[in-house]
Amino acid sequence: MTKKSSIFEKSRSFLIVSHYHPDGDAIGASLALSLGLKKLGKKVTVYNRDAVPFNLGFLPAIGEVTQTLPKEKLDCAVMVDCAQPKRVSDDFAKAVEAKQFGTLVCIDHHLLDHKVGDIDWIEPDAASTGSVVWHILGEMGIQKDADIANLIFCTLTVDTGSFRYSNTTDKVFALAAELVRAGADPWFVAGHMEENNPVERYRLLAECLASLEVKGPYASMEVTQRMLKAAGAAADLSEEFAGIPRSIAGVEVAALFRETGDGKIKISLRSKDRIDVSKIAKQFAGGGHEHAAGCNLKCSLAEAKKQIETAVALSLRGRGQVSG
Repeated sequence: MTKKSSIFEKSRSFLIVSHYHPDGDAIGASLALSLGLKKLGKKVTVYNRDAVPFNLGFLPAIGEVTQTLPKEKLDCAVMVDCAQPKRVSDDFAKAVEAKQFGTLVCIDHHLLDHKVGDIDWIEPDAASTGSVVWHILGEMGIQKDADIANLIFCTLTVDTGSFRYSNTTDKVFALAAELVRAGADPWFVAGHMEENNPVERYRLLAECLASLEVKGPYASMEVTQRMLKAAGAAADLSEEFAGIPRSIAGVEVAALFRETGDGKIKISLRSKDRIDVSKIAKQFAGGGHEHAAGCNLKCSLAEAKKQIETAVALSLRGRGQVSG
């Protein structure tokens, strides 16, 4: 056991958190770590500010995720797939400032600009944060069962685009094979995530496609509160819509703008080969991966679209492409 992983052995009570608007990597990695720690007899709470997306409701131990932060002092808080306490929630950031946790750990596969926790466990070459958690559980000698394997397989499925993205390497396939040997069921994961959609999702997509704008190598769509109401859909049904405008021939960067109903606009950015959209997202206090990132703006939809289009245009010009 390394010095890093010894913190999991020494601590008795844990809070595991991930970024708001969670995806399959955030939730899958959080729950896998929780199940592993519970095998060691630890007390664990898994928190996310927001409700779990509809397509992740099938995951093992999904009922453990709570939207309520514990008030008591805990030995260790673990930020999973997130390196900014405020991206967990304002309440969590306040708890960190108040020293509610004995140790703050950050587990991620995004490169960090600066030290975040007391312990930062970062593997930038890992395809998902869940991959990092799998390695940590192995290092601690925890028996990895089918539930944990399915949770980690979910993180791989999400962050590799079902093994289609450029981060799909031989190591990813080797890990996928290891997960299947440990009990992961690819159809169990894919069937629930990809082929169990409510009809309202497609009604929302029809509304959303009508907003499609293509300006050379840049394309965008939007999801408004009016669209959600017309489709009878919840906001989380628009997850993964950002990949649709990116799939258009000639488009290098795509953006999906979503009205959240509280005066903010959630922006999901996607790119193909040449543009690092995480750099664009960071200009607006967001973050993410090279080809998949996001941020939030407190302004009108029109203003958000203007700001993002300007930033994308500057990035495209720097790569010798012009949006327009």
